[in-house]
Formats: sequence, structure tokens, C-alpha cells
Amino acid sequence: MSDDPVEPQGVPDPIDATNGATAVVGDGEIDDAGAAEAERPPGQDVVLAVDIGGTKFAAGLVTARGELIDRARVDVPRDALPEQHWDNLLGICRQQMERARSRHNVRVRAIGVGSAGPVTRDVETVSPINIAAWRDFPLRKRLDDSFARPVYGDLDAKALALAEGWLGAAQGHANFCALTVSTGVGGGVILDGELLDGNTGNAGHIGHIIVEPGGRRCECGARGCLEAEASGLAIEAITGRPPTEPTYEIMQRTGRLVGRASATVCNALDLSLVVVGGSVALGFAATFFHAAQLELDDHAKTPYSRGARITPSRLGDSGPLIGAGAAGWRGVRRARRGAGRSRPTPSGSMDT
Repeated sequence: MSDDPVEPQGVPDPIDATNGATAVVGDGEIDDAGAAEAERPPGQDVVLAVDIGGTKFAAGLVTARGELIDRARVDVPRDALPEQHWDNLLGICRQQMERARSRHNVRVRAIGVGSAGPVTRDVETVSPINIAAWRDFPLRKRLDDSFARPVYGDLDAKALALAEGWLGAAQGHANFCALTVSTGVGGGVILDGELLDGNTGNAGHIGHIIVEPGGRRCECGARGCLEAEASGLAIEAITGRPPTEPTYEIMQRTGRLVGRASATVCNALDLSLVVVGGSVALGFAATFFHAAQLELDDHAKTPYSRGARITPSRLGDSGPLIGAGAAGWRGVRRARRGAGRSRPTPSGSMDT
């Protein structure tokens, strides 16, 4: 079985994706306590993984086996200007590049990005709804200019789908959906072993399924989108409290709405598994997932979707960075295969 993150079956011997990961103790700071410091093979390749979230930027180093061996994060201030955001992100990326060399003795082969959307293909530009200062921000060029490495990226939830199929809760499944319920709500869909891209690369954005007709106005302009009703920002607007201080009723309601959207996807795409990550969903824990499963059961009634299940991400808070790393490694391997196909054989013909 392939180690390639584009293959949802995963690796032959699944690893604990948190082994070797460092714990973040502050903005851009790293705590090495408990980190696995086993000597890595000299010159081993890694991907610099970059996660663009609604309230934080994160960067880390991901090996070809999906090990997250280092990471750092910085909060995203709501009132910052575009270049302030870039400087914050650049700082933790430079820190990780330096630690790759000086601490881990590894080479950064490429950069992988998972970003809140919408995005253009390979994160040529990013416009995270919850980062108002970044509209069509040229992220790929900025990273390329700064680090002279190939940059591969995707929506954060699509990157999580790659990671969950590679190392997480969807190992062995060729058809599933991954959702992130955090500051915003996103999604990614694997069908027949392939990550769906769509016309602009934004396929699977399940946050814009209508779950409450005539409900709250979404940033996209519609009313009643899942993101407008169940995201962390929506919960804060509805309750006047941060999503870290939910009531039991809010945890149940959020789970029901996510279950309702999941049923729509399972019915439409013939799926039997939905993997959910993100700080809101994982923070609400069993109350959220129980309510989501009951709602999924109530609305997935077709012969092919009946019995579909919803399950937590197995990668926890490491999922976004492992997902960004998976997007990077997928790009590296596709580029390598493309180069191999274009290389002339001794007879002058082209490899197939």
C-alpha cells in the first residue's frame, strides 16, 4: 500500500501522528517538553506545512511518513493590515526553516499549505472569509519568493481529508467526507480514492449547505448556511459567549446542524463516512457527535446512505498541519511522476 497521501488507504503501519510534535505555549513559541527527539536520518526530506486558519497561523515540519516533528503558531489579530498578517506568518515559517536545519538535520523539500477559503488553485491567492484584510492575497508567490521552494496547497478541509485518509479515521476508505468545524466550517470529499477539486478548486465547501432556510446571513450573502449557524464565529454571535464556553443546548444544536449537512452530502454522493475535526467539534466532544449522529440517522434514509456514520478526526489538533503536509507531499510526488513521464528514454521515445 502506498505512503502517498493522495491514496486514502494510508500507510502499511499507521503511525501516531502526534509523536515528535512539539507543544505550543505562546504566540510563535515552542515547547520541546515531551517531544520525541530520536535522531533523524541525516538529510531526510520534510515539507514545511502551513495552516491558514481564521484565528491563527501555524507552521510545522512533516515527514514523508506523516510525522509532525516540529510546529509553531501565532494568533491572527482581527484588525491587522495585510502586511502585518504576512509578517506574522513569515516569522514562524522562517523559524521552522531554521529549526529544520539546526535542530532536526532535515531538508525542506517543498511547502504545503492548507488555507481557509475561498482559494484559487494551489493557493495562488487566498481570501479567508474570517481574515478580512486578505482578499486575493498572493500567498503562493510570497512563499516562493521568500523560500525558493515549490508551493502546493488546498483548502484546509480538503487537506484534512487527505490527512485522514492517509493516517487518520478514514484509512481504508475510498469514499468519505471530511469536515472542519472551527472558526469557520469547511469540507473536503474523497470519491473513488480521488480528492474532488471542482471548477475552481473549492469543491466540498460544505459550510455553504443551507441548514436553516431563512436563517442567519452568511458572509457569502446567503441565509442559513451551515457556516453562518454552526461555526465558532456564529456561535459567539448567537450566544454572546465564545465557543469555548458553550451551553449544552448549543453543543447539541451545533451537532444537529452538522449532522443535517452531513446527511445531505451522504445522500447526494453515496457516502457512508463523515470525519469531523476542528476546535469547535472536537471541543464539544461526545455531546456534539451524539447529536450529529442522531440527525444523520434521521435524514440519511436511502438504501445506500442508511447507516452512515460520523466520527471525530483521529489526528486531533495536529490534523491541519498534517493535512497541509499531505498537500505538499502530494504535490511533490505528482511533480516527480510528471518529470518521469517527460524524461526521454535512451531510444528517444517518451516514458509513459
